[in-house]
Amino acid sequence: MFKKLCKFIFLLSQVNDDKKLHYIRATVGGEKGCVEATISDSMAERFKATRGSCSDINCVVYKGRGKLPFCCEITGYSCNEYI
Repeated sequence: MFKKLCKFIFLLSQVNDDKKLHYIRATVGGEKGCVEATISDSMAERFKATRGSCSDINCVVYKGRGKLPFCCEITGYSCNEYI
């Protein structure tokens, strides 16, 4: 119960934070890719995300969109090589 309450308080604290575009490198099914989302800096720290977009690391082939519960909407891209 305490963990749920802490998560809820954390989520409420995210409401007023400035949100910026962040990305995370990912490999899915052996294919190199990237996932980006507009999140606050504190949420980015939790996910170990980098400020910027997937195009910054040359990942530009659109693969789809999804939603992370209690977080944000994410967009996935694939790429051949990381810079």
